[in-house]
Amino acid sequence: MNQDSTQLTAGPRLQRWAQAALLALAVIGIAACGSGGSSPPPPGANALSATRPAAPDVSGKPSFEDAARFVAQATFGARSLDDIEYVRNNGYEAWLWDQFRAPAASHMAYINSQRARERSRDFPLGRYTEEMSYEAMWQQWLYGDDQLRARVAFALTQILVISNVSPELRAESMSSYMDMINKNAFGNFRQLLEEVTLHPAMGYYLNMIQSEKENAGKGTYPNENYAREILQLFSIGLVKLNIDGSMQLDANGLPQPAYDENVVKGFARAFTGWSFGNAGTNFYMGENEGDWTQPMKGFSNKHEPGDKQLLDGYVLKGSTSPEASMKTALDQIFAHPNVGPFISRQLIQRLVTSNPSPAYIRRVATVFNDNGSGVRGDLKAVVRAILVDAEARDVSVTASDTFGKQREPVIRFANFLRATGAKSKSGINQIHCLDSSDNGLGQSPLLSPTVFNFFSPSYAAPGPIADRGLTSPEFQITTETSVVGSLNFFASLFNSGGYGSGDHRLVMDYSGLRNLAGDANALADHLNKLFYLGAMTPETRSTLTTAINGIDANNRDARVKAALILTAIAPDFVIQK
Repeated sequence: MNQDSTQLTAGPRLQRWAQAALLALAVIGIAACGSGGSSPPPPGANALSATRPAAPDVSGKPSFEDAARFVAQATFGARSLDDIEYVRNNGYEAWLWDQFRAPAASHMAYINSQRARERSRDFPLGRYTEEMSYEAMWQQWLYGDDQLRARVAFALTQILVISNVSPELRAESMSSYMDMINKNAFGNFRQLLEEVTLHPAMGYYLNMIQSEKENAGKGTYPNENYAREILQLFSIGLVKLNIDGSMQLDANGLPQPAYDENVVKGFARAFTGWSFGNAGTNFYMGENEGDWTQPMKGFSNKHEPGDKQLLDGYVLKGSTSPEASMKTALDQIFAHPNVGPFISRQLIQRLVTSNPSPAYIRRVATVFNDNGSGVRGDLKAVVRAILVDAEARDVSVTASDTFGKQREPVIRFANFLRATGAKSKSGINQIHCLDSSDNGLGQSPLLSPTVFNFFSPSYAAPGPIADRGLTSPEFQITTETSVVGSLNFFASLFNSGGYGSGDHRLVMDYSGLRNLAGDANALADHLNKLFYLGAMTPETRSTLTTAINGIDANNRDARVKAALILTAIAPDFVIQK
């Protein structure tokens, strides 16, 4: 850059740098994930050792770098260096228990406060819009005190997926669903499964609402959609697992299926007879009249009365109520030995590392099975176990080139907004649909393309990552198109200094960075602590300081913008170690 440059734009030169950064991510392999998902690789395929230190000392004062890593794993990014110093000075346990006690943000309260924006003659009290539900997500992410809950809830929504990509879900159903997930994020997984199952957003999304008993005369049968996904995606997966997440193999060395099609049909029969919670006696209540915020209601006359084949040969006999059938079905799922490793592995992937070792999965799954007080499914204990485990905290482990994960695009975006204190005059944000790969982030909460989320926990990017037996979920949405698209997105964000328009525009505060921008090394040092978790490589530092020094030292705004754009696409920022 020459001395006359005033800003770093997303031109061809920087696009080539971004494509090179994408290649670097794949070659060094540090973003890849662990062994498995619905179908983890067989024993021997995982490049990671199964032996790890089991009991880290988390009582002492962590280093700045590890405190920064902890904040990145447990939140949407530090708002300032003070967030990191708080963890450093008070320790992990104190921070965790502060967060466990923090009240959950209410998405319904937010959209209720905003509905008057859509007041009209037909809607004198106003109405909800899907945009309000998306805003509620970002309000919690950017400004909520319950940051660990928000991060865990987001992880759970990527397992227990609903999506408005059609779009057909009501705004109040999405926000009510998020409140339910928030409430249960530190609760019990069995309760969470039940509330997910009975929520009308899920009932509508996966066709369980108004699914009824078989009528051979009419040629109608119970809908199998929800039954299939609760088994495959929400709880146990397709194959039998050991407690460390590895597959159980038969005598021929082949994976053992966890269930068959008859079991799917049995659960579909067990889940019949549910409609809107306010349906009264009208099972077929229409969508416009239905209450999208309260749990669904059972109708015995619409419930399948016959036998129901459930897991591991168990048959639910005779005529039961929809409530009794559901309880038995969910109890069976919850008791299955797959649930601990299946759910634990995915939560580790979303928070800490894409490739947890079998030993890490085993330790967390053991806590899932028993929190130490005989309680199964205690998510608070599971989250704590994930974040304080030796594999998350031991620098000898985290330095490995198989450790880490790619930061999800929306988490990177949230990180920048939080760290620059972005606020609007109105207190509202306008963050709605970011799922375009061309000019967005390729990802947007509540808008995944399918029930399989934006990416699979088992995805392995072809090349060095797959060749090493590793997986890399986020790389499924990382392409040359999306890398250049996100570069354009972040270049526009930083060059304009905010996101949105009018009084709702989130304006980023560059004052702190501007004060340092006269000295390229000072600015790089600060960015290293705030975004790179103290792990900026010499190569990135050289690129960064060269770009900063190529801009007139008196043009501090341009220097800040250039530094932020380069940070947004630097491999050692994009990859969380």
